[in-house]
Amino acid sequence: MKQPKQKLGRRFWLLFSGEAASAVGTAASVIALPMVAYQVSGDVRHAGFTSTALSLGIVVARLPAGVLADRYERRTLLLLGNAVGALVLGTLAVLRAAGSVHPGALLAAAFLLGAVGSTLAPVENVAVRTFVRADLLPRALALIQSRAALALIVGPLVAGVLLKANAAWVFAADALTYLTAACCAFLLPAKAGPTGGQQPALRAVTEGLRFLWRSPFLRYGALNATVLNLVFNGLLIVVIASCDRTGAGSVAVGVQTACFGAGAVAGSLIAAPVARRLPAGRGIALATAVIALALLGFATVRSTWGAALMLAIATAGGPVITVVLSSMQMRITPPQLQGRVHSASGFLSQAVAPLGPTLAGASAHAFGLGPTVTAAAALVVLLAVVGWFTTARRTVAAEAQQSLDAQVATDAQEARVGEVPPVEAPTVEASRG
Repeated sequence: MKQPKQKLGRRFWLLFSGEAASAVGTAASVIALPMVAYQVSGDVRHAGFTSTALSLGIVVARLPAGVLADRYERRTLLLLGNAVGALVLGTLAVLRAAGSVHPGALLAAAFLLGAVGSTLAPVENVAVRTFVRADLLPRALALIQSRAALALIVGPLVAGVLLKANAAWVFAADALTYLTAACCAFLLPAKAGPTGGQQPALRAVTEGLRFLWRSPFLRYGALNATVLNLVFNGLLIVVIASCDRTGAGSVAVGVQTACFGAGAVAGSLIAAPVARRLPAGRGIALATAVIALALLGFATVRSTWGAALMLAIATAGGPVITVVLSSMQMRITPPQLQGRVHSASGFLSQAVAPLGPTLAGASAHAFGLGPTVTAAAALVVLLAVVGWFTTARRTVAAEAQQSLDAQVATDAQEARVGEVPPVEAPTVEASRG
């Protein structure tokens, strides 16, 4: 008899809904900030500076954010982080409506918003691990991936509509989404997960990095994300140059760029079944190989729609890899290190990603578009082969077994205080990512 589908629970949906609203608003502001900077200054360099400030805020805050997520009460962090985001954007909306916004204010706001988003990410990660049973994590993480993909589609559309009226409306709408997220956080229970000791901040940060580096699985996961982020960040430059070379025009650029979001949505829909049914190593290696083959297809096809299909297939592999890696990362990481390991992985994967467009442009100029994409595909093939052996089933099983007792004990303790329902200790076989 088929078992009834288990529910993720009210706590998860409160967290998910609040951060979903905020994600759409943030995707809109990411478009509006550089556009307003350009409109105010008349200098395209200020648009670039503003986008860079946003990325810099994300990278700078990532490692300290993990310490905060492990050390302090998560509901409070979610409330404060979303309140700061609402305050920054509300201030921008007022300044823009009054016509007195300065490029320096946009730089500061972009940096703060990047830092706020980077701080909230590991906090949400720890809260999800607390609110959701271990066997339901792939489904929860797949939903979060689909949320991010849809935000990348809806957010720019919202920005385009509101920017026609006044950029102040974009910032006001994003401030409202942060307030929505804060209200959802207020309804969450306190003490979402264990808190770490009050060790020095630098030691706390390095503890997360050391744990990640000692784990072959997590170490490969960070490498995989770093390489794929670098490749995908450079693909937009390749798309633009390719359409210009073939004379396809801006419509083709729009179609192919939209396929990034469409592929990510499709990938998020299949991510949970892949994570449940395949061993972690096999799932990661196969998804990475699919990305490599799609990149090779993109390098060889000549039609706009053929290139768009290849890009959609390539981007669909990203959410699958993320869900497999994240769900297993949550299972093999001790509860008191969840935030720091998540932040360490995010920091390493994002640190070199901004170089992607520069490297893609330089390589395309020196060697041509075809060789550039082919070289990227060959690098991803190598990544898939390394992943097959590094995340072999026995390796992942051994790491999962080391952390299993601590996680079961934590789940039992949380169940006693009403955080999650008690469950039987999963076997290593059942914990495959």
